[in-house]
Amino acid sequence: MVNLGYYPNIGKDINLSTENSPETEQFLKTIKEIRDEVESALKKTNETMKRKWDLKRKPETEQLSGDLIWVDTMHYNTDQPLKKLLTKWLGLFLII
Repeated sequence: MVNLGYYPNIGKDINLSTENSPETEQFLKTIKEIRDEVESALKKTNETMKRKWDLKRKPETEQLSGDLIWVDTMHYNTDQPLKKLLTKWLGLFLII
């Protein structure tokens, strides 16, 4: 039901009944089971994606006082009219 984009009719009839029927209970049970399955599948997928991402991620280098660093210009606005001609790095800067 979830993968097919099926949206069940959950009771938009004018003649609504206040009685609980076995079909209604079974329908609600089925919907809850499907929701639980989807939730567990999403958790498993998120864990797998995080694990794969963490394998590729490099550890941060620790910057100490007195180090010289280069600064990436990706997020800096300059007076250069063309990004193509912009220098890619600024520096060397001393960390205080």
